[in-house]
Amino acid sequence: MNALLNWDIPFDRMERLDLSGMEVQAVEKEGVRAWRLLFTQRPRDRAKAGPAVQGARPLPMEATEGLYRAEGLPPLALGEGRVRFGGLTLSLWGLPHLEALPLLRLLSDGVPYPLLALRFPLGAAHYYGLGERTGGLARRGGRFWNFTMDQPPRPGRDPLYLASPLLVRLEGDEALGFLLDESHPSLFDLGHAHPAEGRVAVASPHLDFYVLAGSLLEVVRGLTLLTGRPAMPPLWALGYHQCRYSYADSQAVREVVEAFKAHDLPLEAVWLDIHHMEGYKVFTLSPHRFPDFRALSEELAGEGVRLVPIVDPGVKVEEGYRVFEEGKRRGVFLLDDRDELLVGGVWPRRAVWPDFSREGPRAFWAEEVRRFAEENGFAGIWNDMNEPAVLELGGAESPDKALPLTARQGEKSHLEARNLYALGMAEATYQGLAALGRRPFILTRSGFPGIQRYAFVWTGDNESRHEDMALSVPMLLSLGLSGVPFAGADVGGFGQDATPELLLRWTWLGALYPFFRNHSALGTRRQEPYAFGEPWTSRMREALRFRYRLLPYLYSLAREAHEEGLPLWRPLFAYWPGEMAAFREDEFLLGEGLLAAPLLHQGEGVREVYLPPGTWWDFWAGCRVAGPALEQALGPLPLYLKEGAAIPLTEPTYPTRTARWPRLGFRVALGPAIRGRVYEDEGEGFAPGAWSELKGAFDGKRLVLAFEDRSGHPREGVWAEVLGVAPPVKGQGVLYREGRLLLDLGPGEAFAEWA
Repeated sequence: MNALLNWDIPFDRMERLDLSGMEVQAVEKEGVRAWRLLFTQRPRDRAKAGPAVQGARPLPMEATEGLYRAEGLPPLALGEGRVRFGGLTLSLWGLPHLEALPLLRLLSDGVPYPLLALRFPLGAAHYYGLGERTGGLARRGGRFWNFTMDQPPRPGRDPLYLASPLLVRLEGDEALGFLLDESHPSLFDLGHAHPAEGRVAVASPHLDFYVLAGSLLEVVRGLTLLTGRPAMPPLWALGYHQCRYSYADSQAVREVVEAFKAHDLPLEAVWLDIHHMEGYKVFTLSPHRFPDFRALSEELAGEGVRLVPIVDPGVKVEEGYRVFEEGKRRGVFLLDDRDELLVGGVWPRRAVWPDFSREGPRAFWAEEVRRFAEENGFAGIWNDMNEPAVLELGGAESPDKALPLTARQGEKSHLEARNLYALGMAEATYQGLAALGRRPFILTRSGFPGIQRYAFVWTGDNESRHEDMALSVPMLLSLGLSGVPFAGADVGGFGQDATPELLLRWTWLGALYPFFRNHSALGTRRQEPYAFGEPWTSRMREALRFRYRLLPYLYSLAREAHEEGLPLWRPLFAYWPGEMAAFREDEFLLGEGLLAAPLLHQGEGVREVYLPPGTWWDFWAGCRVAGPALEQALGPLPLYLKEGAAIPLTEPTYPTRTARWPRLGFRVALGPAIRGRVYEDEGEGFAPGAWSELKGAFDGKRLVLAFEDRSGHPREGVWAEVLGVAPPVKGQGVLYREGRLLLDLGPGEAFAEWA
């Protein structure tokens, strides 16, 4: 694999191709319309179905002299060897057979061009996407491979765990989305080799891509829904999670849970790393370290704490081990290029890997997941080492931690199917957990477009450094722009030793992560929220309790992601593309109405915050600031409310039981039009829920609010809260205390007036 990733692709020896082999389709899925262009060299590839886009239906279109038109789509033109769409001009190139690497010639069945490429002028546009990357949010000037690899996120490293051949081009307020629906390795060179030219190469005999247009968030929404709606998570998945490599026995798990209780700290789940297994055999539990595991899980479940085990794809080769024996009997494991069982080493020194590209192995894995979770009371599954990562091959260390690319996966080589490995594993895991009648929760390290249909993503083995904490902001923003709305980074850092200051800052930032988990490595300093004692524990508690106050808003954004494909974290330039100051990577929006400017640097007690045009309200103090402006912010987590926003909050009760909030409060930022909404359901299972909505207006003297409650459950109280205003002279349902105005919305409406 390293030979391919280190290859300097000879673009200067490519041949320009005509477009006679290009098929054009207009397609629709989930209300999203896009153009699909498929270039093939073999008859069997003309019926190719993409691994990412499934279920798109063709639309009627007209074609006249190379100009294609379809309702709801900008026209697309083919001619003179070029594709023109929405201001973008693409040309198609091929690397001749003899110029390609021997591996590509071997696996491409002798086609004239084993590697295909698109070239286009970069123009003045900005480029984003491509999933998790180091080096910031902007992609222009970089060179990025899409090939899953066990490589931690360190500056300058590429590729990482997840492959995402999905690019967003932004020029002014107009965006184009580009999805290369190919699982073969691909390279996006966006001005690295030539500063004015973009180049996309795929080591494949065919090239399948989709393009669509709109605003930035319309394009992100479209690309996400094309590749599949994000799964709606259970409420507990949005709470606080604690993990260490490893809580290695029952006593260690109980001690952690008891410590959280003793310090009055929220805790939704404890995660079990590889030491829960017997002999590193997946779907087993050590009878010595975890005797009577079912009793442990039931005991913790009674306290509202769930258990989530790691499940790696490597299955230990051991006579009498049921998973291995049954999998071998059913033919589920990968074969080498001689059709023999492919044996390597991971945590078990001799291991085999299921072939998730086929339905049979996925069904086998789903059965094992269902059995393992049901028998032991597990709430979710953690898929790791699923690039797949390999530590040994042929008795020697694997230098690139990868299986041979000539290995067979059904009718495909591992070269073609590797990027899809984690996607297939996540699908099988999802099917296994869904069979238990509840919403599945899965965390994955690796993936491909469509992974959001099944799993959350975390950014892997970061380190306890302020630089890694700061890096998580553009990484999570990029994942959101790439169709993965539910993601997080290991709070506190996985490797090295965290300091109290770093952990506190990171915990406040993590309180806004879509996925909030503290995770540390074997041999490092303990970094649970209580690990450093006072005054740090109390400060950590404040951050964790804020997360639980925020759950109605986070859960509503999760539902919006499920319904609309929109990310929870959004860059400022998504709403203010004309503001150069909005193209920054140390601030972000949670939803549309809450701006966060976390403190990311060591010793930083104050920071400069850019506020975009409009009126903003300090979330904590309630003071008003008119943007565009630079604000000096203090405190652990500077937050600002956009004019007219109403953010649903609740009391910080834990553990979570249901996503129905008896006591609901909206933090309101005054504006001419005010709107907020909240989604509620049981927080688990598949029963329908409902959106309730707050609407109102403020004309400078009179504030009127109305709450339409569609939840169908009783309330103890519904309030709107406005900070930083003078006492009103008149009102209905009004309580005022020390600059804090509360309006009782239990009856449905309330108002306040000022002179």
